[in-house]
Amino acid sequence: MPDHPETDIHDALVAYTGAEPPLSFTYDEVLAGGRRARRRRRFAVAGAAAAVAAVAVGGVSLALPHRSADLTPAPPPYAVAGPGWSTLDAAPYCRIASAEPTSPLVKPTTVVNEKNNYPIRIPAEPADHAAARISCYLAAAVPPLLPDVTYYRSSSSPGDIMPLQAYPGRIFDPERPADTAPPYITAGAVVVDEQGAGEIGFGAAPAYESAADATANCAGSCTVRTGPNSDTVTILDTSGASGYRHVEVHVYRGDTVASASASNGVTPPTAPGEAISGDELQPTRQDLPLTVEQLIELASAPELDLFS
Repeated sequence: MPDHPETDIHDALVAYTGAEPPLSFTYDEVLAGGRRARRRRRFAVAGAAAAVAAVAVGGVSLALPHRSADLTPAPPPYAVAGPGWSTLDAAPYCRIASAEPTSPLVKPTTVVNEKNNYPIRIPAEPADHAAARISCYLAAAVPPLLPDVTYYRSSSSPGDIMPLQAYPGRIFDPERPADTAPPYITAGAVVVDEQGAGEIGFGAAPAYESAADATANCAGSCTVRTGPNSDTVTILDTSGASGYRHVEVHVYRGDTVASASASNGVTPPTAPGEAISGDELQPTRQDLPLTVEQLIELASAPELDLFS
């Protein structure tokens, strides 16, 4: 398998960024790493001038509600460019998920992870069908938890992908098993309400390490819990000096690692090859859009199991 460039939590974790799973990183290494720059950024942190510019190109400028003097000052207004959706339609995804796959099934295969010798089991379900099944679940399960938000595309998503629409981040190629394992499905969205803007993400990949190894590597800002289905859950909760906070939940369910994440900010645009440290990220709302308990519940759902 290819070596991974040095990276921090925002690129090491599959659900939030659409980057490949952190096959070779312990949590300490993830926290110590620098960030790999992302392409296709579509969202910008807005000061007064940026807010005017965003409105001029069809963006939305949102002022946060007044906070009393004894509370932490609210983050500045945030502008999100691009179309927004107040509702998500699960029906198109659910129709595809309920039908037989149109793509051929994947031949049962196991690929050894060169980083830790863990046998990665490749799902037989075609990636596009698994993505539709996960999209069906997310579009139905997430909106009741966020009843008043407007959804925007994640900056790491392709331009034809809707908010929280899952898509294959990498598809297994039997001709190049070491370079394309593990395959993974990812989804994300920027969410905006009267509290400000934040990001949420979800993902599913074949297990690339054991739950025991994940537990052993969980240190520092990482904690281990037992999920609602008695699965092993690791929680990486990191904060920057600015108040920016990112929480990543990984659920080890059989041969699948499912993930869910939330941030109280939106990563600013970066040019290809440009890096940004965690301390440079700014909060654009005070709290996470979803609580840790909600992230665990969502990531523990059987719909994210790639071998169900």
